[in-house]
Amino acid sequence: MAKASRPLVIIGQRFSSSTPSSDRMLPFLPQFVEETGPTTAAPIEKAKALHPAFYTDSQYVQAERERIFGTQWFAACHTAELSKPGDVKVIEVGTNSIILTCDKSGKIHAFYNVCRHRGAKVCSSDQTGCKQLVCPYHWWAYRLDGSLKSTPPAATPQERKSDLGLRPVPHVETFAGVVFLNQSKEAPSLKEYLGDLPDKLKRYDLDNLEFSGKKEYQIGGDWKLIAENFVDFYHINAVHPELSRFSRVDDHQPYQGPGQYIGFVTNPLTNSGGPGDLHNFNLFPDLNPVEATSALFFQLFPNISVTIYPHSVYTLMTFPTSTPGVTKESLTLLMAPGARKQEDSDEVYKEKTEKLLAFVVNINDEDVVAIENLQLGLQNAKDHNLHGEFLPKYDWSVHRFQNMILDGLHGRTLNEEITPELDTTFADKVSSA
Repeated sequence: MAKASRPLVIIGQRFSSSTPSSDRMLPFLPQFVEETGPTTAAPIEKAKALHPAFYTDSQYVQAERERIFGTQWFAACHTAELSKPGDVKVIEVGTNSIILTCDKSGKIHAFYNVCRHRGAKVCSSDQTGCKQLVCPYHWWAYRLDGSLKSTPPAATPQERKSDLGLRPVPHVETFAGVVFLNQSKEAPSLKEYLGDLPDKLKRYDLDNLEFSGKKEYQIGGDWKLIAENFVDFYHINAVHPELSRFSRVDDHQPYQGPGQYIGFVTNPLTNSGGPGDLHNFNLFPDLNPVEATSALFFQLFPNISVTIYPHSVYTLMTFPTSTPGVTKESLTLLMAPGARKQEDSDEVYKEKTEKLLAFVVNINDEDVVAIENLQLGLQNAKDHNLHGEFLPKYDWSVHRFQNMILDGLHGRTLNEEITPELDTTFADKVSSA
């Protein structure tokens, strides 16, 4: 059973020197966080959902963005987007812009998108085949490893150049075909952060996925609602009639261990004559019989939702914008290595993957409608000071995510003591298969 709720630290303080933080000062949190947070930081049977102000208060969402994305590992892009020397990716997290590069040796780097001369933005868009990064203001040029190359027409002494490279993001690591960043100088390793998740995925070849398709969104909803919607399988029957034939509510089971993630599964998958049916593609070759008939769902805190079918993966990567209640999202479909059936021609395989992409895009389009409606409703709920409620059977995953938010605001990972004991039937089946 879950243990008693814990006190929250004082909200009005900045981080102490013992708290992991970035090298910049982090903003204060509004008083309502201290006043309402403990109602969520309680065992789920007694807890209420985060107060609506967590999604609608402009002062809070700015402070949250800098604190969560400033101290936690977050997803930046797929390694497939930085697979060749000269590939450049630009991401925006609120007002913070970051450049990711693949240098001539194939190494991935991440830098703050700020020229060291006068602070201009160096890159405004993704690139391929890039040889150098050139600031458009005075043409200062940087190599793809971030070092300063030239300052035309002036000649800058080499000893000064060595100190004037682009400022790097402190930590860059990859996992499951995704590039993760951490802006805290004292960050734990990504492996430590993810807990037992890498072991759960050891039979899935996620480092060699084949890119299949992508769709970009701008959503009128807070980024947390997108994550919470993903881990909320309770809404499937109401929002996703097509999906419910393939992945039914009552077939969802926890697949959770320690770590900064939320995990559950659908087992067994139900073939329904749709594009996701298992016979349409070759499966990941090393799966055991249980995994080969299951769909896995993981929210890697804070900002990437990963759905793993036996033959494919699709992800939702979200980035809060500088506008409260507006989020940029990238949906990406990737196929298992060798997913194409031997008898399928190029045209047939392309048609199959396009239908699968259309299937997951349709699911996501339905979710966008629900999320934007929820954002509107929460504004009204805030005005009336109404908290949402939890149903423990279905909402344990949302409760876990919301407590990650509360801990993440202070640079901490989740206190697992607050979480309920969950059914381990599926994990036991995987272990014994």
